[in-house]
Amino acid sequence: MTPKTLVRKRLAVMILCAAAWAPAQFLGVGTALAGAWTLPKGTGIAIVQAGVSRSDGAFGSDRHSAPSSGFRKAEIQALAEYGITDRFTLRGRTEWRQLRFEDREPATDTGFGVSEIGGRFRLVQRGGFVASVEANLRLAEADAALDPMQAGLLEGEYEARLLAGYGFTIAGRSAFVDAQGAFRERGAAKADEVRADVTLGVRPWSRFLVLAQSFSVFGLSDETSEGYDQHKLQLSGVYDVTPRVSLQLGGWSAVAGRNALDEEGVLTALWVRF
Repeated sequence: MTPKTLVRKRLAVMILCAAAWAPAQFLGVGTALAGAWTLPKGTGIAIVQAGVSRSDGAFGSDRHSAPSSGFRKAEIQALAEYGITDRFTLRGRTEWRQLRFEDREPATDTGFGVSEIGGRFRLVQRGGFVASVEANLRLAEADAALDPMQAGLLEGEYEARLLAGYGFTIAGRSAFVDAQGAFRERGAAKADEVRADVTLGVRPWSRFLVLAQSFSVFGLSDETSEGYDQHKLQLSGVYDVTPRVSLQLGGWSAVAGRNALDEEGVLTALWVRF
């Protein structure tokens, strides 16, 4: 590892720590689904999400969005988490997707995307505040366009994540904030990434949860790339059909970025607790 690479990765870790912990001072009392919270021993949750998205533009190096070749995506994601102990939650996720491009051959790419397995360990819980660490191994088939020598083979990514959450009340309504920061070590053909995710959840009614979320990704620059970043906002609602089954509906859009797609999409999901 070169000195430049070592400095870059240490900086990335510092950034993700700040992203995860800085919002913690604003948090309060209650519980949330997943996020920084671990599940009680012997309980679990499964979420199956379907969504479509599109992009007809891209953010350039000047951060202005301009028209670009079209991109369409339809995907189904399945996430499951299970409490091995009260402090450790095992998790796994996979996805099936169909991609369509206007300027690439073949124009359609259908199959499994990234699958991951990992676990979350609760470090501390005091009142409504909780802090956890999470590690994930991510596997996907190598992209022939990015890494032709590895096409058809599986490649791995490693992710370390810090999570902090706090529950509180607003006008007698339960609410929570969850903040996460992650460093993702990717293959040689891809830039390593720092990610920062923030969720605000409010229950205006006992059976309805409103989620306002932001998702940011920063691709780290190196000798071959100047880096990139993208920032998305998502708004959705989750309705509890029964104590164990919920339905989610929402939409999202990229609001800023650099050397990244300007995209938007909609999603629906089924949540099942067991």
